[in-house]
Amino acid sequence: MPAQIEYRKFSPEAESSIKTISVLTDKMRQAYLQSGLIPADIYSLFSTNDILLFRSSLVTLFAEVDLSYVLVESGIPMGNSFGDETSRIIKSKILPYVYDECDLRLVTRKIFHHKKDAQMLEALSQLHGSDWLQADSALLVPDIAILQNQLESAAMVLSYRIAAAGIEEEIAIRAGEDGALITPFLEQNREINELLVSIEKQDRDKAAEDYAQAMVMLKQCKENIRSLDKAAVVNGASLQHTFIVNKSSILIDRLAIILSLLHEIEEDIKITGFLGLIRDIVIMEISPKQLRDFLSRNVQLIAYRITENKRKTGEHYITSGVAEYWEMFMSAAGGGLIVSLMVILKLMIHHAEMPPLWEGLLFSLNYAGGFVLVHILGFTIATKQPAMTAAYIAASLDEAKSDDDGYENFAVMIAAVSRSQLASFAGNLLVVFPFSLLWIFFLNVIFGDYFLKEATAQQLLDSVHPIFSLSVLYAAFAGFYLFLSGLISGFGDNKVIVSHIGLRLMHHPWLSKHISHSRLTKIVAYTEQNLGPIIGNIAVGFMLGMTAFLGHITGLPLDIRHVTFSAGNLALGLFGTSFHVTAIQVFAMLSGIFLIGLVNFLVSFSFALQVAIRSRGLRLKNYPDLAKSELKYFWKHPKEFFWPMKEKKQDTVADHVDF
Repeated sequence: MPAQIEYRKFSPEAESSIKTISVLTDKMRQAYLQSGLIPADIYSLFSTNDILLFRSSLVTLFAEVDLSYVLVESGIPMGNSFGDETSRIIKSKILPYVYDECDLRLVTRKIFHHKKDAQMLEALSQLHGSDWLQADSALLVPDIAILQNQLESAAMVLSYRIAAAGIEEEIAIRAGEDGALITPFLEQNREINELLVSIEKQDRDKAAEDYAQAMVMLKQCKENIRSLDKAAVVNGASLQHTFIVNKSSILIDRLAIILSLLHEIEEDIKITGFLGLIRDIVIMEISPKQLRDFLSRNVQLIAYRITENKRKTGEHYITSGVAEYWEMFMSAAGGGLIVSLMVILKLMIHHAEMPPLWEGLLFSLNYAGGFVLVHILGFTIATKQPAMTAAYIAASLDEAKSDDDGYENFAVMIAAVSRSQLASFAGNLLVVFPFSLLWIFFLNVIFGDYFLKEATAQQLLDSVHPIFSLSVLYAAFAGFYLFLSGLISGFGDNKVIVSHIGLRLMHHPWLSKHISHSRLTKIVAYTEQNLGPIIGNIAVGFMLGMTAFLGHITGLPLDIRHVTFSAGNLALGLFGTSFHVTAIQVFAMLSGIFLIGLVNFLVSFSFALQVAIRSRGLRLKNYPDLAKSELKYFWKHPKEFFWPMKEKKQDTVADHVDF
C-alpha cells in the first residue's frame, strides 16, 4: 500500500484563532456590504475585547502558519509561458489546487470567502494604512528565527528564478551583443548567496555590505528590463517576451521586499513591512480577477506596440498646413476613384446571382483587392483614418506633463484630426458619387439595363435609408471591422519586427539565388514597411465581404454599410430609377449617408482610442473636463476644425492656445 502524504495540522489553539478572526472579519464585512465603505473609525465596529482577541489570535496563527509558499508563489506567474500561465489560472478556477492545511493560502480562503472581500481589504488599506490595528508587526511574529528561515529560503528561490529569467532565449536575443543587460540577473544571485552566508555567520557588517550590493544589482535588473522594454520599439514584442519581462519585474519586486525584511531583522529593526506584504499577498490570493489582471498586464505591452505602430502611421493622416490639407484631399479623391470601380464590380458580382458563399467570397476579394490597391497607390479611404489617428491622439495625453497640458494637446489634436477627416471624407465622396454615375452610364450605353434594373436600383436606395433600413446598425458593424483592421495592421507591423521577416527574406536561399541583391533589398524594405497594412486591408476586406453571408446562414440581421460605398450605391440607385425621387427621399438618403459616415467614424475611433489609452496604462477619469476643454477650444478657434492654420502659426499652436 503506497504511503500517504502527511500534511501538517494546526494546533487546537490555532484553529480557534482562525475561527475568531473569521467571526471578526464577518462583522467588518457586514458593515462594508451595507455601506460600501470602511468606517473611518473602524474601532467603532469592535469592542476593546474584540481588538485584543484579534491581535492575540494573529499572534497564535503566525506562530504556526506556513509562509514559505506564499512568499514565492502568490501573485507571481508560475508557468513557463503566457499560454501555460493562462491555462494554469483557468484550471485553478475550475478545480482549485489543494494546499497544506498550514499554508497561508488555505487559511486566507477560509477567512475571506466573499467576492467583495478583496475590495474590502483594498478600501481598508487605503483608509488606514498597513498598521490599522495599531499593532506592531514585530509582535505578530512570536519567533523571529522561524520567519527569518522562511524569508531566507524565499530569497534564495526568487533569486534563482530571476537568474533563470535573465538567460531566457527571448531576453538573450533582444539583449543581442550587449551582455551588460544580462549580467545583473546573474550577479544578483551571487550577491544574495553571499548575503545569506553572512547572515548565517552573524557577520552584521558583511551582511549590511552584501545587502546594499544585492539591492544595487536588483536595481540594475529593473533598469535593464526598462531598457529591453524601450528596445521593443525597434525589436518588437512577443507575448513570450512580454510574459518573461513582466514575470521578472514581479520577481525582482518581491525579492526586494523580502531582502528589506531580512535586513530589518539583522539590524534589530521592527518589521514594518511585514503586515504590508501579508496584506498584499492576501488581496492577491482572494482577488476574483486573477485571470483578467494577468491578461491585462501582459497584453497591455503588446497593445502598446501595436498602437505605437498605428500612431506612426496616424501621423500621415493628420494635416498641418494648407498644402498638406490639399494633399489629403487629392489622396482621398484617388481613393474615391478606386472605390467607384469597386462599387461597379460589386454590382456585377451581385448580378451574377451566385450561391451566397461564393458571392461573399467574391465580395471579399473585391473589397480586399481594392483596399490593397488604394494602399499601394498611396491613396486614402476616409474610414481607415480613425483607427490610425486614435493612437496619435492618445500620445498627446501620454506625453502631457500635467492634466491641463494633456487637455490642451488633446483639444489641438482633435481639431487637426477633425479637419483632416473632413478633407478625406470630402475627397472620397465628391469623387465616388460622380464617377460611379459615369461608370454605370458607360455600362448602360454598352449593355442597357442588364446590370442595373429598376428593382435593384430601388434596393440600393432603400439600403441607405436611415429609418426604414438597419443602415445605422450595419454601419456600426463596419466601424468595428475598421477598428479591427487597424489592430491587425499594427500586429502585422509588430510581427515583421519580432520575427525578423526582412532579415530572413534577405537570407532566403531561393530568393538570394534568383533575385539580384539590389532588387531583393528593395523588396525587403517594401515588405517591412507595408506588410502590416496589406494584411490589415485584406482582413477588413474579408470581414466586410462575408458579414452578409453570415447573416444569411444564421438568420441574424448582419450586414455592413460603408459610407464611401454607400455613396456609390446611392449614385447607382438614382441612375437606375432615372432620378425619379422626391425631395423628401433625397433628404432621407443624404441623411442616411451622413449617419453611416458618422457611425463608421465614431465606432472605429472610440474603440481605437480606448485601446490606445489603455495600452499606455492611462485611465481617463475626467472625460467631462476633456469635453469642456474641447468646447472651449472650438469656441475660440472654430475654423481650425475645418481648415488648417497658416503655416507659420502651425508649429507654435501649443504655445498660444489660451483656455
